[in-house]
Amino acid sequence: MQMAAERLSEPTGDDRTAMPAGKRWRPARRTIATVLFIAFVLVAWQIYSLFVPPVQVPSPLRVAGRFYTMWSDPGFLLYAGYTLQHVLASVTLAFSLALTIALLVYFFPVLDTAVYGRLAPFLNSFPGIGWAFLALIWLGINSQAVIFSATAAMLPLAMINIGAGLRELNRETIEMSVSFSRSPMRRIRLIILPMLFPYFFASLRLCFGVSFQIVLIVELLCGAKGLGSIINFARSRYWTDMIFAVAILILVVVYLVDRLVLARMQDRIGKVYNV
Repeated sequence: MQMAAERLSEPTGDDRTAMPAGKRWRPARRTIATVLFIAFVLVAWQIYSLFVPPVQVPSPLRVAGRFYTMWSDPGFLLYAGYTLQHVLASVTLAFSLALTIALLVYFFPVLDTAVYGRLAPFLNSFPGIGWAFLALIWLGINSQAVIFSATAAMLPLAMINIGAGLRELNRETIEMSVSFSRSPMRRIRLIILPMLFPYFFASLRLCFGVSFQIVLIVELLCGAKGLGSIINFARSRYWTDMIFAVAILILVVVYLVDRLVLARMQDRIGKVYNV
């Protein structure tokens, strides 16, 4: 009787195949919903563009034509490369500085009030446009001004997120690591950094998305080479389709990098370290 009950409690072949099939359908449903939403937006955009002049809202076909002519030109690709360099440099600097400051506060708690109670709120409330104008005065019209402004604007975001991760670390695990090694660098490399990976990638993905907004504004104000200067050029000539094309390019780049690069790296590293 007991063996028969165990056989009855086990899932049958149909049950075992039914559940994965349902899970397989979920991504397909999300894909269909995404495609339908994009199609709805394009149709609504096309209909609305019929009732307003192109200088206000150009049609999707007009924007697609401008997109093709712009990004098949090596000159525009060069300017897009400048913006990508500015973004990567500013994200790297902001992330590295935030990690260094957060670790200093973690090992020297006396700095907690000065950093999270004074410095972080000040940097977080200081407008990015203010950093752009200061960079113009201090550094001039160049790439260094763009990188400095974007780094200063993103620093509090990364600092607050990484600091929150350090405060949420498992204290028992940290105490156990102290009993095994007295070297702070060894504890950071083997214990603290792996435990911080979820917060790292949350900060990195947030900064990467925000960085394009800040970099474009600073490039537009500073006049440095990049997509911001292309937007300024299009604005002066009322080429609204070019502004739409630049916005769509940034949207596509941010989405692809976030989903195809950062998200996959986070999943792979999380499986290695079980976080």
